[in-house]
Amino acid sequence: MITDALLFRFLSQETSDKENRTIENWLSSHPDHLSRIDRLKEIFESSGRSNLSEEIISEWNTVASKFQAKPIAVINHPALLVRVARVAAALLILAGSALLWFNQANTHIVRNKDAFAKSVFLPDGTQVDLGPGSKLVYGKEFMAGVRMIRLNGEAFFDVTSDPGHPFMVIAGSAKIKVTGTRFVVNASLVSNEIEVSVRSGNVLFYNSDTMNKNSFRMGLVAGEKGIFYPALNRMDKTKDPNFQSAP
Repeated sequence: MITDALLFRFLSQETSDKENRTIENWLSSHPDHLSRIDRLKEIFESSGRSNLSEEIISEWNTVASKFQAKPIAVINHPALLVRVARVAAALLILAGSALLWFNQANTHIVRNKDAFAKSVFLPDGTQVDLGPGSKLVYGKEFMAGVRMIRLNGEAFFDVTSDPGHPFMVIAGSAKIKVTGTRFVVNASLVSNEIEVSVRSGNVLFYNSDTMNKNSFRMGLVAGEKGIFYPALNRMDKTKDPNFQSAP
């Protein structure tokens, strides 16, 4: 079982080779762990400021919720504040260590921090125009023909055709599967709604690999838009009003 105590010993380089392997396996066992590490890295990048009181407490509460640790209230006791800062810093070091491990394992993270779209070419030749503030993630399996990526934000895809190896985008709680086509995905970071607008070819838009009462799937062709509303448990199809002006 992975506990905070074990992770702290890992940070202090006091764990055995067996424990190190256990932690590394845990880090790679579920995609959500990558999201957790990514979030901690963002905190790390924004935490280099001089006012550590309420800010450190807030960051610790955010981290604690992820690890199911007990959050603490804002308090002005200097000694306690220093201890809290050290705990938060230790968890942030864990974020950096784990992120390095993921990079070494050939997990690729591409961010666009610019105010305009950024073109990215994936290993299979697929072109992605990544929108401002957006991020995509793909693993070493992509090189082996498992063409799957995760997207946060908005992107235009011009997918290299390969019928034997479908291309899949996971955006929020929805999935998009194609073999070779051009389409736009907008996974809203505010409402959690996912939109797919097809420019050419055919797209399968769905939210579950298994069929049940909460499962939705639809085929989309050029000029059509699919919208998935997780909060309403609904998926709609409509005409894309921007299709004529699409490149």
